[in-house]
Amino acid sequence: MRRLYLPLLIIFILASCSKNDNHLYLKNNPTKGKKSIQVGEAKYDGPEKYMYYHAAVKHGDVDVNKPSRFRSYKPDYKRIELERAIEKLNSQRFSRSNNSSNQNFSAYAQDNATFIERGPYNSPGRTRALIVDAGDPTKNTWIAGSVGGGVWKTTDGGSNWVSISNDMENIAISWLGQSKSNPDVIYAATGENWIGSLGDIAGAGVYKSINGGDSWVNVSTKDSGGYVDAKFSNVSRLLVDPDNSDIVVISTVGGGGSYIFKTVDGGSNWTLVSTGAARIQQIIAAPSDFNIQYAAVRGVGVLKSVDAGSSWSNPGGIGLGSTVAYDNEDGIYGVGGGGNFARLELAVSHQNPDIVFAGIDGNAASFLKVSYDGGVVWNLLKNEDNTDDDWLYPQGWFDNTITVNPFNDSIVYYAGRDATKATILPNPGVSFSGSTTTVTLENITSHMNLVNIWGGSAISPDETEWQNNADNPDLIDIEIRFGPGKRQKAYRFSVPEGSTSGVTHNLYTYQDVVEVPFQVWNVSASPEEQITVSFRDNKNDGEFNLEETSGESREYIFPQNLPYDETMSQSDIIGDGTPGNTLSLYGQLHKSLYLLWPYLADGVSWDSENLPESSIKIQLVDAEYKTLKKSVEYMTNQYDNGGAHDINENVHVDHHNLGTIVDSEVDSTFILYLTTDGGIYYTISDKDPGVKDDHFHRAGVISDIMFGPGGGYNTTQFYGADKVVGFDQYIAGAQDNGTFYSPRDENASLTTNYFHPIGGDGFEVIAHFTDPDKMFGGYQGNNFFYSHDAGANWTYIGGLLSGSGPFINRVSTSYQDPDILYTINSSGVDKSTDFGLSWSGTQIGGAWGNTFWSGADVEVSQSNPRFVYAGGIMSAGADIYISKDWGETFDPVTKFANLGTITGLYSHPTEDSTAYILFGISGEAKIIETKDLGQTWNDLSGFHLNVSGKSSNGFPDVAVYSLLVMPHNSDIIWAGTEIGLFESTDRGQSWHKVIGDLPNVTIWDMKVKDQGQVVFATHGRGIWTATLDDLKDFVPNPSTLPPVLLEGFQTDNKEAYEISAKVDLKSPYDSISIKANGVFRATYYDTENTGEKDYIFGVDDKGDFEIQAIGYDNGVSYPSNVLNIAVNPILNARTEFSTTFSDLVGDEFYLDRFRIGVQGGFDGRQLHTEHPYESGVDGGYTDGYSVHAMLNIPIIVTDFTPSIRFNEIVIVEPGEPGTSYGDYGYWDYVIVEASKDGINWKGLIDGYDADADPAWRAAYNSNVFGNPDMLRDRQVNFKPHFNEGDTVKVRFRLFSDDLTVGWGWLVDDLYIQMETPVVQGIEFTKIDDNISIFPNPSSGEFKIQFSDTWRGEIGLEIIDIFGRPIYNENLDNGSGSTSHDVDITSSNDGIYIVQLVQGDKKAMFKLVKE
Repeated sequence: MRRLYLPLLIIFILASCSKNDNHLYLKNNPTKGKKSIQVGEAKYDGPEKYMYYHAAVKHGDVDVNKPSRFRSYKPDYKRIELERAIEKLNSQRFSRSNNSSNQNFSAYAQDNATFIERGPYNSPGRTRALIVDAGDPTKNTWIAGSVGGGVWKTTDGGSNWVSISNDMENIAISWLGQSKSNPDVIYAATGENWIGSLGDIAGAGVYKSINGGDSWVNVSTKDSGGYVDAKFSNVSRLLVDPDNSDIVVISTVGGGGSYIFKTVDGGSNWTLVSTGAARIQQIIAAPSDFNIQYAAVRGVGVLKSVDAGSSWSNPGGIGLGSTVAYDNEDGIYGVGGGGNFARLELAVSHQNPDIVFAGIDGNAASFLKVSYDGGVVWNLLKNEDNTDDDWLYPQGWFDNTITVNPFNDSIVYYAGRDATKATILPNPGVSFSGSTTTVTLENITSHMNLVNIWGGSAISPDETEWQNNADNPDLIDIEIRFGPGKRQKAYRFSVPEGSTSGVTHNLYTYQDVVEVPFQVWNVSASPEEQITVSFRDNKNDGEFNLEETSGESREYIFPQNLPYDETMSQSDIIGDGTPGNTLSLYGQLHKSLYLLWPYLADGVSWDSENLPESSIKIQLVDAEYKTLKKSVEYMTNQYDNGGAHDINENVHVDHHNLGTIVDSEVDSTFILYLTTDGGIYYTISDKDPGVKDDHFHRAGVISDIMFGPGGGYNTTQFYGADKVVGFDQYIAGAQDNGTFYSPRDENASLTTNYFHPIGGDGFEVIAHFTDPDKMFGGYQGNNFFYSHDAGANWTYIGGLLSGSGPFINRVSTSYQDPDILYTINSSGVDKSTDFGLSWSGTQIGGAWGNTFWSGADVEVSQSNPRFVYAGGIMSAGADIYISKDWGETFDPVTKFANLGTITGLYSHPTEDSTAYILFGISGEAKIIETKDLGQTWNDLSGFHLNVSGKSSNGFPDVAVYSLLVMPHNSDIIWAGTEIGLFESTDRGQSWHKVIGDLPNVTIWDMKVKDQGQVVFATHGRGIWTATLDDLKDFVPNPSTLPPVLLEGFQTDNKEAYEISAKVDLKSPYDSISIKANGVFRATYYDTENTGEKDYIFGVDDKGDFEIQAIGYDNGVSYPSNVLNIAVNPILNARTEFSTTFSDLVGDEFYLDRFRIGVQGGFDGRQLHTEHPYESGVDGGYTDGYSVHAMLNIPIIVTDFTPSIRFNEIVIVEPGEPGTSYGDYGYWDYVIVEASKDGINWKGLIDGYDADADPAWRAAYNSNVFGNPDMLRDRQVNFKPHFNEGDTVKVRFRLFSDDLTVGWGWLVDDLYIQMETPVVQGIEFTKIDDNISIFPNPSSGEFKIQFSDTWRGEIGLEIIDIFGRPIYNENLDNGSGSTSHDVDITSSNDGIYIVQLVQGDKKAMFKLVKE
């Protein structure tokens, strides 16, 4: 068993994100690799795992890419449900009939619970937004927005923080904005779903405060039902005019697209000013000119506004290429489509609005570019050695931020998982010339949107069509103008009915000439000249009109470089002018310049007679671009900066917002701030901040410790929390930040700094119910640790578990038997009876593979640990399971309905047949209850079969994650939901919102503990407790527990086969019986007291035995766990032992998947593993397994050295390069071990593999079998592991991991504490070919035959390999040709030397007896 001991004082966190995850690692941690979540063809890594989980529980299915069977939540559902719940609560409290309080209403929590915030003070959560209060001239007042914890404020430069968003219905803050002209007005953007394709933390549009954050109101556009418009559901960025607090521009993702809105009246009305299918993930205003704004469009590039966000257009380099050709195959308005890059972030110079930097996630690469002309041309910045940085791979879609030095436009700061400073070098760079195409839109989005614009050969799906039929038009700048009186005639072409995309132009048919509501002008000409246009009449209805859906609105516009002729008689376009005449084929392509694809703006009716003044201008611009060089200085080092630069290691990884705070314009000093998954960091004020160690700090503290004080910015997103018995001490697991626990000598509060022993994404945790020194936690994928000494040391146990673990770790324990732990895996359930030291797995068959997913759960009944529930989905093809025998076997419960993914399993504290399943699916049951161990179910949330999708009893239509039934009163039930705590005081017949100090935040976990406390894990506001006087005398429901077999071993009784079993009597019993291999062996009645007892019983013969203790109480049986015990003959201890393995008689070795036998190519018998040996997977294991051969003869240790010597061949899978025994990645190995008690084994040598000898490694690489030439000598010693006089057993063990295997292990010629044989090294060569011995090998009877040689008498002597004579005879070979029978069958099997002597002649032969 390999374990990692982590003394608390020397734990240092290497990084908070793995190479594939945004998660913490422990140094030197021999853990399992973190696996992707694979669902069909979709794979989720890093932060996507967390997003995937939240999407799946609401989708109702693990495959979130297929259509859901259920309703979808509206984007603003949490705000609406919270408002309704509060309104309902007020109506319940008040009796309208007599204008007085309602005496029948009961609010137990509000009347009885004292809610206390417990910290941690030193672990803030994910933050994206930070602004410096424009109303504070000292610049010490900052306002921050946490993704899951709301809006916070500090007035002392980050040293102390307070929450200012307690009245917000949605606290998923993505950005903040404020105007210098009126600092009391603050805007908060909500929702993080803009970041990725999966649902994450949903928003509710824009909130506004007019009193500096004291109160907030939602100012988003609402639909008729009062919900925020879906287009506002996730606001990626927000800009406020510094001179007018009523002017706000936002970028949003939702409602099937991405949008830019603008308000000029403080949010009362919003105008859509730009739209597109690709996600607009950032808008930014130039610090020196609010009118100049840029938008970053994922996979597309950059849009620009020059009118304070009222209109947006392609500045020229939209695709972030150095230039965009007019005939770019991806178009010139919506370039890219995600093929060349993904997310990009922009930063604008403080002095020059035309200088723009872009940090680009380039799909497995990272690029830094700069534009000096307002986005027309982009210049690549490469490192001095001509390489590119890799700061955004592989999480640039999640972590990407950039800002410019406020005093120097040649210095830029950028970050992904780490932060870097880059300085543009004065090198002029390599110049290139070209041209780019710009698109300028004026008021277009007021009535239409553009899918894209294509030019030249890109107009047709077949580029040769344009090349052969356009007649090489000269390229000109054009403008399409809309508005009153702006009309002209156009050529109308139809396409086959039902046509969509990909229609080649030979299928276009000329119809006639109609008037269109726009004009097309050549603006290159002087004076400007009107030109010709054709269009595609997609529905062939005789007019130009637009549809709101882009796929149906395919009225393509073809501007043509021909002077406009009102007679519309251009024969090159219309042929003879009759509809469909052959001469008009390809007429729409003649002199065609572009294809424009417009569609109707949302919420606008098509009125061709009353279009507003607007225009689309397409221009060709000559451009020169460069490849420039930059120098790089690392500012933080947790991950991406290579580990070679130990600088500012206190800064958490996953960076979301880099910005600057100017301290002195005179001295050019400023502060850098950085928001991360671990809160907010900021530098000292300096001319060059961030580039030296200790520049970054948090909460006013400079420290090398990542989890230093956080100033009360308590925004941690916890999944699990627990309380240590007897103390106000807590342990909790947090997203992005690992596992924490508070100091024991402090009553934990908001200001308590917690210890941080475990990294990664922390999930469920356990504090032992009766032993304050025992704690249990871990990180994703069942990477668990336990501590039995109050956190001083933590031991890793992941390698002891079965299967693969879920992303969301689940662990459950029992009040009555708190040493028992259960966790869940892909094979079933793992159980520990000693609080993590050892584990056994139960495989669950049936549809377990359908119910296990990353959100599966396990729950031990709070009232009777006999019952255990497990599963993750209740649907037509997936079951929830119950065990009625302490986790030994599982069977499916009856289905309540064809629902889907669950959010949790919970049980009742006093009714052992009652349990609960929780869900998060819109319009469906949220809490179902069984009172008969899963045979029948009832919906407590009032949704089931309600076609309206609404609850009939007041439960909100939101996901519910936790549930608690009060042990003193089963009518009181608390439910932890996405919008806070809900309560029923009538056992689920009605529900109401709990209001008070506990925030309206997701509650992931609730537990009843000692001292009258309920512990809460909130997802965004840290750890909380509720103290209830009714719970201060809480005692768990009494329950008889099964005994536990702690250990078993064979006694030293030589007269009989006996086993001694140590049994922990968990409860008083009437009696205890012990079975071995299913046969009752003994019954004991001294069982009225709990505690450990030793019982000795006999078995009939040697062999392998499964033993089990069964306690009986009132006629009910309580079976223990099962132990496997090997019983062997008791042989006398020796000081020495030797064997060739051909001379054994049968009892010397106990073999567990070893064998003693012959192997092709070798003489005699040897000790073998199987060839090849079995992999863990083939053996039914998922974390490896061991096989061994144990010598049954005890050895008394002497001072003889070498203690053990043998020959061997080891061809087993080698470890990863650079790994050693005990490291993760050191795969299969063999090891020689010894033990004094047969239970605890010590390695006499470190485990080794095929790398121990070049011939073995070559054989492994070539898949070659072992042969005698590969035999090597091995020597090991008992000392220093054992002392002289110790009596030990010796074994040979092979460990095989999950997968790859090799030929195996062969051992021969074993000598323990004795000299090797005297005949060793003798070469057995026949002197005379006319002498033969046969058969050889033989059973002991063989012949010696002479053929015309050695006439006369011949002396025969046979000796063993130690030189001891066993046979003598004189042979009469008078004729020279004789045959002689020899019989040594009475001798042991082995190798013997047959020696023939006649005068000075001698011959020696090796004989193998077997």
